[in-house]
Amino acid sequence: MIELYHFWDSPCCFKVRTVLAEKNLEWKAHLIASVQFDHFKPEYQALNPHSLAPTLVHDGRVILHSGVIAEYLDEIFSDIGLVPNNSEDRAIMRQWTHDEQAYLFPLIVTLSFNLMMTLREKAYGMEQLREWSKRHPDQNKVQDYLRRVSSPKDQDSIDAAIEKFIWHMKRLEKQISESGGPWVCGEFYSLADISLGPILDRIEHLDLLHVLDKTPRVAEMYDQIKTRLAFQSAAPEHDYRMWGPKKPVPKTQVSSDAPYGTFPSE
Repeated sequence: MIELYHFWDSPCCFKVRTVLAEKNLEWKAHLIASVQFDHFKPEYQALNPHSLAPTLVHDGRVILHSGVIAEYLDEIFSDIGLVPNNSEDRAIMRQWTHDEQAYLFPLIVTLSFNLMMTLREKAYGMEQLREWSKRHPDQNKVQDYLRRVSSPKDQDSIDAAIEKFIWHMKRLEKQISESGGPWVCGEFYSLADISLGPILDRIEHLDLLHVLDKTPRVAEMYDQIKTRLAFQSAAPEHDYRMWGPKKPVPKTQVSSDAPYGTFPSE
């Protein structure tokens, strides 16, 4: 039995759902509402002491970290392989899965916090956010979180993150060109492409796809990723996507008993 504890609108969780879909695996979902700090509930911390998502449970075995989960699923369910057969391509794949987690994801966090999470104050109100934040065991971090969501967006941080993201996309453009494309490892669709898909999806929903204007092969790769049925089935539905540049905050304050884990449009 496969169980997945996940946020809907999280690139890391999206990645794992895509692997599950590519391999046609059935799984049981356990939804975590990050805005309500569910990941700091004691019962979840008993599974994942880092209080991060996703967490995979396979036949009672707990697997942490999205990249590790992706490789674990590929090894255990090997009928549909997502890791290249030759050493050179495996190294290239792992370089890009590493870069996604070490460099691209932190940039996405900076952009998302400024362009999405700062909308939560308007949507829920600070009183409700403070109430949910009581679940966090480190109240010093909570105060920093509440300060950041209630502050104006930091345009300097946004600009710096965009500039660095473009730098990484130019590197990716070179890699796709050298491999012959259409994927990171040439004709082999791998965990590298699966890792990058949700990152580019978030860029799209931040209304920042212009960062790909000078990297046409990356843009083409993303267009092909979006045509894959596994990617489409793993993507969050609209109600589960966070408010942001392409999804305005409702005009009236959102009730705390809104459908669980969603970011309602009305």
